[in-house]
Amino acid sequence: MFPTRFIAQASLLGVIGLSSPLIALPLVTPAVMAQTASDGYNGAMQKGYGLTARRDYQSALVNFKKALSLRPGDRYATVAISNVQAYIARDRVANRPVANRLAYIPSHLGMPGNTVAGATRGTTCTPGSVKLTALAPNNGLALTASKNPDLFFYVPASSAKAIELIVSDEQGNLIEQRTYGINPTAGIVKVKLNGGSNGLEVGKKYKWNFSLVCSSDPSGFPYVEGWVERVDLDPNMLQAINSTPVAERLPLYAANQIWNDTLTALVQLQQSSPSNSSYQDQWQTYLQEAGVDPGIATMPILDCCQAQ
Repeated sequence: MFPTRFIAQASLLGVIGLSSPLIALPLVTPAVMAQTASDGYNGAMQKGYGLTARRDYQSALVNFKKALSLRPGDRYATVAISNVQAYIARDRVANRPVANRLAYIPSHLGMPGNTVAGATRGTTCTPGSVKLTALAPNNGLALTASKNPDLFFYVPASSAKAIELIVSDEQGNLIEQRTYGINPTAGIVKVKLNGGSNGLEVGKKYKWNFSLVCSSDPSGFPYVEGWVERVDLDPNMLQAINSTPVAERLPLYAANQIWNDTLTALVQLQQSSPSNSSYQDQWQTYLQEAGVDPGIATMPILDCCQAQ
């Protein structure tokens, strides 16, 4: 006996006067429908991130909204929409040319911090007017996608013997403590955060303290401190990051508030293409929008630092 769908098809052919052979119509099962929706969601998210990398934010927004319609309530699509909308609004206010778009978007999160060294007891080893400064968001919390992110600091000319980095978790447990040799020239230095044997854990915040070792009395050390959190990236965004050149990662990082990785990419681009003024302009604008002293944003990036 023919299955029901074959009988129905034969009847229909008889009604319209056709004598074609019976053809089995494919059944659209719930599993097939779910897979189709999943493919459509992933395709829309990947296209959205690809358009973000090319700095076509309006078209990226359209695709993220499409992804959300295919998977209502999805966290990654919701965050992508919110981030791109905030980026478009901030960029419009800044009235920045398309080719140079790299706006700083402050995170809605924040932690107590101190990005500029204040007065210390005793004789300071940094007599200049520009103090030790962390290149960090003014809300105290930086986001990263890396398990071993780079931290950046402006270190003024000083008589300090070394610089020290101390990292602890939210409970105050010591994660790492390192001392580095110091460059006598004023400039911006990069220090890699190891985060213990396995690096930073996703979803956890870590407090860092960076100081100049001026004497035997720690109370006289100029210091800055802040927080960093490793975020959970959308797998589709991670795929976009891993498949694009460094220059195209910039808008992906910046639009998603991934601070440390944005700075690392900008430094890498400046060092590999020193004659490209666009990277220098984006570096300076990005830092200034985050509240970093304009004078510091133009300082040289030094070759530093080796752990002692």
